[in-house]
This record gives sequence, C-alpha cells and structure tokens, in this order.
Amino acid sequence: MTMLSYSISGRLYAHVKWFLHDSNWKSHPIKIIITPSFLLWLGVTLLVLLSATIINKQIERNRWVSKILIFLNRFSCYQLTIFRIGIGTGLLLQLCTGSYLAPTFALDSWWLYGILIIAILSLLHKRLLPLSGLAIAILYIHAVFQYGLFHSLDYCFYLGIVYYLLVVNTRLRSSALTALYTITGISLAWLSMEKMVMPWLSESLIYEYNLPTFGFSVDEFVLISAFIELALGWVLILGFMNRFTALILTGIFMLTTSVFGFTEVVGHWVIHTLLIMFLIEGKGKPKALYQLHQPVWLRCLFVSVNFCMLLVGLMTIYIWVYQL
Repeated sequence: MTMLSYSISGRLYAHVKWFLHDSNWKSHPIKIIITPSFLLWLGVTLLVLLSATIINKQIERNRWVSKILIFLNRFSCYQLTIFRIGIGTGLLLQLCTGSYLAPTFALDSWWLYGILIIAILSLLHKRLLPLSGLAIAILYIHAVFQYGLFHSLDYCFYLGIVYYLLVVNTRLRSSALTALYTITGISLAWLSMEKMVMPWLSESLIYEYNLPTFGFSVDEFVLISAFIELALGWVLILGFMNRFTALILTGIFMLTTSVFGFTEVVGHWVIHTLLIMFLIEGKGKPKALYQLHQPVWLRCLFVSVNFCMLLVGLMTIYIWVYQL
C-alpha cells in the first residue's frame, strides 16, 4: 500500500491534511520555492532568532519574568503526573473516536484497539510506563506501514513520547525531557515544510474557511506561517525560550480549535500536554546547544548557520520522502 493510497493523514498545528480530501498533491521543486519573498522572510526570521539569542538572558533576569519562572518551577514535581494524565486523556479521546495517534488514522482492527487500550491502562502505574511506550511504538510502526513514511513523519513527536516513557524511571531519566524537546522541535520543523513545499494545501484551506491573513496575501501568509513554525521548532531543538514557545503554540492551537472544532481537540490534546510540560520545565536541558559557544557572536553564528542548514536539509528530505 503506497503512501498516497489515502487521501489525508492528519496532523497537529492546524495540519491541513486533516481537512482536505484531495490526494492529488504535487510538491514544488526547490528552485520554485526559493523566491525573493522566500529570501526576505528567511532574513526576517534570522533577525528574530538572533535577537532572541542576544536578549534571552536579559529577559530571564527581569524581575517580573523571574517571579513567573519561580511560580512555574513549583509545579516541576507534578511533571510526570501531568504527562501521564494528559497523554492518557489524549489516547482515550482517540479510542472514543475510533482513531489512533491522529484523527485520521483509523482503528480498523481488533488488535489495534487492544494495543491502544494497553497504552492507556499502562499509564495508570509508574512501573508500567515502559509497556505504554512499547504499545505506542507498535502503533506508530503500524502507521508507517499502513499510511506510509511521508504521513507518519508528521507524527514523529510520538517517538519522543515513547523514549520518555521507556527511560523516565531509569538511570537515563535525565535525557527524557531532552529527547522530548528535540523530537517535538523536529516534528514542528518538519511540519513547516508542508507549507513551503506544498503551499497550495494551506492556501486552499484559507479560502475554504475564509481565514484571516492579517493584511498579507494568501501565499505570503502561508510562507510566513511556515517560517514561524520552523523557527519555533528550531528554538525547541536549541533549548532556549521554551516557555515562550509553548505559550505561542498554545495560543495558536486555541485559535485553530475555535475554527476547526472537535477534530482539532482530538488531534492536539497530546501536544497540549507536551506544551504544559515545557511551560513547567522551561529549559529542559542541562545546557542548551547554543550555549556551547561563549562569545555572543559565535552563538549568533551557530544559531543562524545551523538554522539555514536545517531548512535546506529538511526541505530536501521532505521532497525526497514525498517522491518515494
């Protein structure tokens, strides 16, 4: 069964494939994607990232910001409980709607129901968390074979959840949140490629639902949205301004839920859980990647050069995987 046998795959961050029933997708080649407008918004994104790199420490030292951070730090002891309840609720919503991992991944056999139920029930006890992780891993592998790698990569954040569940009660628990941050960031960055490589998917959704573009043309608004997603994903990968990123994403999800309804709730509940954890934890890494360089100019160079490498690399891989 090929990855294009199904019309839609489903996805977080107002993923347009949830709401389109046309499977005749066509990706643009890189030479068409890279336009003067593309380069302009790439430059703007880099300026914002560089500014965030420079002022990040100053923001954290602000008196009011410090009080908020201290308040959020009080909830760190409830992190695992929030994770178990949130993920369990998200999986339960999927079970009740006859889906798994995503709203459009159908529970079409009895054993899938069984695996999903095991994943949910195993979250009830700390010692059974690895079993829940293995169950989710089985569901993800099945999705890869049933819906194809192209669709399944949209949900690679589940791999971070699997790793978290497997190691959170072991000696490797210090790496659990790091993996969750990194893989969630990669998932968000991967999602942005859809808007860059196949922008007409998002554009058609904007026309169909009459969504506001805030004064920008439809194609430019989609491009800006793609760079925002990519930048937020990169920030999560780097490990700084994670609380700010979580707040932005939560706001976006609230807005999209008001437009698209219950499908968005089911599709985003697991992600909301991760964002709540990011709000509580903050940095989530012993030392953010960009902090490996002490001089500010080296940090800025690291952030900007690697962002461009991430952009080109993901775009190339996205087009290649699409053509498999």
